[in-house]
Amino acid sequence: MKLRLGMLILISLSLTAALKISCEGEKLTIVATIAPLGSIAREICGEKANVVVLVPSGSDPHQYAPKPMEAELVRTCDLFISIGKEPFLGQFPENKLGLSLGWSDWINAGVYIRRGNPHYLWMYPENAKIIARVIANNLILLNPENSEYYSSNLATFEEKIDSLESWISLIKTQYSIEGEKVLLGGAHFEPITEILGLNVLGIIVKGEEKLPSPSEIVEIEKLASEERAKVIIALATQKGGNEGRLADQISRETGIPVIYVHGVAIDEGDTYVEFMKYTILQIVSGIQAGRTAGGSSKSISTRPYWIAILILAVLLIFQTFLLARCFKWSS
Repeated sequence: MKLRLGMLILISLSLTAALKISCEGEKLTIVATIAPLGSIAREICGEKANVVVLVPSGSDPHQYAPKPMEAELVRTCDLFISIGKEPFLGQFPENKLGLSLGWSDWINAGVYIRRGNPHYLWMYPENAKIIARVIANNLILLNPENSEYYSSNLATFEEKIDSLESWISLIKTQYSIEGEKVLLGGAHFEPITEILGLNVLGIIVKGEEKLPSPSEIVEIEKLASEERAKVIIALATQKGGNEGRLADQISRETGIPVIYVHGVAIDEGDTYVEFMKYTILQIVSGIQAGRTAGGSSKSISTRPYWIAILILAVLLIFQTFLLARCFKWSS
């Protein structure tokens, strides 16, 4: 009898140990709506979780429609992270099994929102820190035994952001870009223009279905020409849409070059800091090209041929760089 009891106890202890090992080895599942949130989550969770991003890099979140399997993944994941204003959120089930982070979480944590515009709030480095802290706190709730690991990753991420902010200050000084005048295709890049200290003369498309009238376009062109705007910054995913069409139209009329910038990393493997650096450098390059062209000059074709070639070369270098990053993991 004692032998049988001892055997049962031994088997029970073995099963308990095996179950513990199994649970410890099982990774959390984190689902993020967009690449920037997924990138920050990866830096905090490290190897302790699998991160899935719903909207593919380089795609427009406004045109994304979740598949049934993605909706089920959102329902069953351990942590769901969204900005909280994505137009497709209503297509996900409300009865999620895990934790969810969204708009109220970011607001309560103290993120900075310019004029109530929720778009691209992660482009502010200090907001990225706040997002990372909120994610870390929730991962600790889900997985307390790895709290030190998450806290350490958070500290490392915050150090990277501090270094990024120092780098931005250096770029502003080195290229004397503070105060330079630009036009925005949409409000997407207001955070970066604010960070760089640029003077935004106007926003061409001020929101969904808010297209400027012909007379407003004429006013924008007049202002940009008189104030000698250096560049028009437009969203890459809107190149074939109204924003891109109007930006190109104004560029033709004024001679101000257009640069198309991605609002999220074009490669899901890019870190937050990498994305910010190549985005900022692309904008700085566009400003430099605009300076070379002499600001806004009616009909850029009247300028010397080599200036047009230089502008195209600078922009081509950045487009090639971005494409190389996009395909770096496939080689």
